[in-house]
Amino acid sequence: MSQKLNAPTDEAELRTILDRLYQSTRNSIEDDVLPSFKGLLEVAISRTVIISAIHKIKANKGSKTAGTDNVIMQDILSKQFAEVIDLVQTTMENYKPKEVRRVYIPKPGNKEKRSLGIPALIDRIIQECIRMTIEPILEAQFFKHSYGFRPMRDAKQAVERAIFIGTKIKYNWVVEGDIKGFFDNVNHNILIKQLWHMGIRDRRILMIIKEMLKAGIMNEIKRNELGTPQGGIISPLLANVYLHKLDEWVSREWEDKELRNGTKSRIAKLSSLRNYSSITRPEFFLRYADDWVLFTNSKENAEKWKYRIKEFLNDKLKLELSDEKTYITNMKKKPIKFLGFRIKMIQKGNGHVGYSYPDRDKLEKKFKEISKDLKKLKFCSDEEWLINDINVINSKFRGIINYYNSSPGINLSMRDFRENLKYTAYKSIKKYGGDWIPANQCQNLKTFYPERTEQVPAVKYKNHWIGFISLSFATCVKYPKKNQDETPYSVEGRELYFKRSKSRPLLLRTEALLNSEHLALILAGNKRKLYTYEYFMNRCNAFNRDKGKCSICRETLTGFGDTQTHHIDNKLPFDQGNKVPNLATTCNKCHTLIHAKELTDKETFHLKKNSILKLHKYRKLALRE
Repeated sequence: MSQKLNAPTDEAELRTILDRLYQSTRNSIEDDVLPSFKGLLEVAISRTVIISAIHKIKANKGSKTAGTDNVIMQDILSKQFAEVIDLVQTTMENYKPKEVRRVYIPKPGNKEKRSLGIPALIDRIIQECIRMTIEPILEAQFFKHSYGFRPMRDAKQAVERAIFIGTKIKYNWVVEGDIKGFFDNVNHNILIKQLWHMGIRDRRILMIIKEMLKAGIMNEIKRNELGTPQGGIISPLLANVYLHKLDEWVSREWEDKELRNGTKSRIAKLSSLRNYSSITRPEFFLRYADDWVLFTNSKENAEKWKYRIKEFLNDKLKLELSDEKTYITNMKKKPIKFLGFRIKMIQKGNGHVGYSYPDRDKLEKKFKEISKDLKKLKFCSDEEWLINDINVINSKFRGIINYYNSSPGINLSMRDFRENLKYTAYKSIKKYGGDWIPANQCQNLKTFYPERTEQVPAVKYKNHWIGFISLSFATCVKYPKKNQDETPYSVEGRELYFKRSKSRPLLLRTEALLNSEHLALILAGNKRKLYTYEYFMNRCNAFNRDKGKCSICRETLTGFGDTQTHHIDNKLPFDQGNKVPNLATTCNKCHTLIHAKELTDKETFHLKKNSILKLHKYRKLALRE
């Protein structure tokens, strides 16, 4: 029976709806019933979802990248609040996407190029609205060892799973799979049928997704009949939907096989399969987007699985397995390559254990690019430019170290590049007075590396040394395997994730502020230029930043009629006036005091000294000519 939904009125209600979609789907699967949901469009076009979608896209670097219509995020933020909501809703109700701008970026390590589609901004917003709405239904069904482009999952967990299979289950024959041109060969009809089968029964949503898939490519084709361009916000989710059939089929053959004796325990099930099953091709499957590996117990079984998967992809998904790039590897003799790592089995005592280390070819390519960046430092025209570029380069070093820091072989791999990069950095900043300084004496490094006394290239800026991160700082940090109960769509799942990641949950943007008298004024026709969509969105962010308290008197506010949002400097350029740093949450009384022509001691008697200083600061900016 199809379940219908009501549009959420605020973010708390939206979260409840998404949680319910996830749990209801899980319940259906456990009861061996296909999930079925209608009324999804009402959720997707709700004001709450649109606000959340724009907020997320705004935070991405791509918000400043225009599609074929030359619109960027700032253009959207500068519109009136009601105008933006109406634009998204009306566009979605009769949806015809704009052409996609396609660019080509080189693939690492070869001369081939990967196509990247850049949809128009309005289409990105709509894709995000649809993605937010349908993701919990799909997440509840995805294969537990699919890790790519899914919330609360990452590449490190996929690598840890591969090591676990080799070490604990002792399967060392691996099929390293490569699907030829996956994103360019997704069959639209198969994908839409799969979405229907997985419970997306709102035909309006399915038609919108179909239109997204068929969006033309500027200067190439008017209508795309095959594939989904990489770069679309919803593309990774749809890729997982498309390959879900493969996940289901492979895992059902062994790892998740239902036994006639009703055995549920994972250990007991595997023991029963090994000892009594007539199945002769055991396997453990692992996928990250279109990269996948299959572990089995012999070369013969690996070859059989390669053939079977090739046939399945061709018959069921109209995809082709690349024979040239799909390898069969014995991890005891040779490492496999997976997600930028190399993984092999090494001798330990009487057995073997899994061991990972960064792929040298990948590292070499990344460090060649950083070496070029270091050499460009010689041409900085002033100190601020130099320090900014040093910070950018350090962020690249930190990104590489953080990506590989779960690997036991990280320090050994980085050693080959460490000294050359340090010396290149030193030569580039020597003309600016650069010197070799202990890392824990560098202003920008001592907080993160207080025990590091290694000499690093550094330059003096405002009486402080600013140094480069050394690759010797890279150390292995044990990374836990994926806890399958972690999910963004249940209270327990979120708590597990926050506990593991030590990440504090974000405060909900306060919906009450979007139902306040300010919004009512705008919707009623108040056309004051300052009150744009960006103002209303950032007003909520400023409220959360201020922890729901008045910036002046620190009184706790509810977000309803007792809350004002003050523009600290109303003389800023139009595109800067509604940024979060220029907004301050205040109570009604303090906001009146800011704009009062005169102040008496009686009116400020209740305020502390620091509050009075801040009040006068705001008044000085507000009342200037």
